[in-house]
Amino acid sequence: MPAHYDDPSFSYTQYWQGRQYEHESEVLAIQTLFSRLHFNSLADVGGGYGRLIPTLSQYSSQLSLIEPSKKQRQIATKILNSLPGITVLAGTAENTRLPAASQDAVVLVRVIHHLPYPGPAFLEAARILRPGGYLLLEFANSANFKARLVNLVSGRPIPPLPLEKRSSQNIRARSIPFVNHHPQAIQALLTRHGFIQLRRLSVSNFRHPLLKKIFSSKILLVLESLSQSWLSSLWFGPSIFILARRLDNQRTL
Repeated sequence: MPAHYDDPSFSYTQYWQGRQYEHESEVLAIQTLFSRLHFNSLADVGGGYGRLIPTLSQYSSQLSLIEPSKKQRQIATKILNSLPGITVLAGTAENTRLPAASQDAVVLVRVIHHLPYPGPAFLEAARILRPGGYLLLEFANSANFKARLVNLVSGRPIPPLPLEKRSSQNIRARSIPFVNHHPQAIQALLTRHGFIQLRRLSVSNFRHPLLKKIFSSKILLVLESLSQSWLSSLWFGPSIFILARRLDNQRTL
C-alpha cells in the first residue's frame, strides 16, 4: 500500500503512538518464536519505518528491510542508521527484488492484511528463502473469538475472506484496504507453497479499548505472555503469528 503510506497527511510513526501494548505483544511473539534461532540473513518484508528491526536484529547479523513506500524507507534510514548490518531496499511482498535462495529467514508482519490474495507473497517468500529457511508470518484472523461470538449471537457465518475498507480522518479522501484472513486459508497456502508450520501464537489478545482503559499495558502484557501459546489452539486473538519452515522447492500459485 505505498500510496497510503506515502501520503503526507498520514504518519505511520504517530499511528503507533498509544499502541505500546500491541507493539510489545508482537515483540513478545517474535522473541518466543525466534528463541534459540540465529540467522546469517533475514528479510523484514513490508517492514515500514523499521519498527521491529531492533528486535529482529537480535536474531540476524545481516537484515534487509524491504518496503514499497519511499516515505517509510526514508524514515527507516534515519532511525536505523546507528544499527549495523541493516540495508533498506525498495520492494514489495510480491517482488522483493532479492536474489533467489538468499535469505535464512523472512518476516511478514502486518503485511498480508493489505493483500486480499496473498498467494504471490507466499510464492516470493519461498523463492528468496534457502531450503530449510524460516518464515515468520502474521495475519489478521477472521475467525477470532469476537467474530465467532458475533456469529453465535447473530447466526451470520464468518466469511472466508472479509474485506473491509477502513477510512481515516488523517488520510485525504482515501480508505485503507484491510483483509482478515481465515486460518484454514492461510494454512492451505503455507502447505501449497512448500512450508510446514512449526508453531503458532495468538497475539494482541487483550487489545479491546475497554481493557486498555481499565488495565495498564504492563498488566496486559503479563496476561499476554501467559496466554499467547495456549490461546493459539483456539485461534483466539485478532492477530496470529506462525513460524513455518520451507522444506522443499514447491512453487505454485
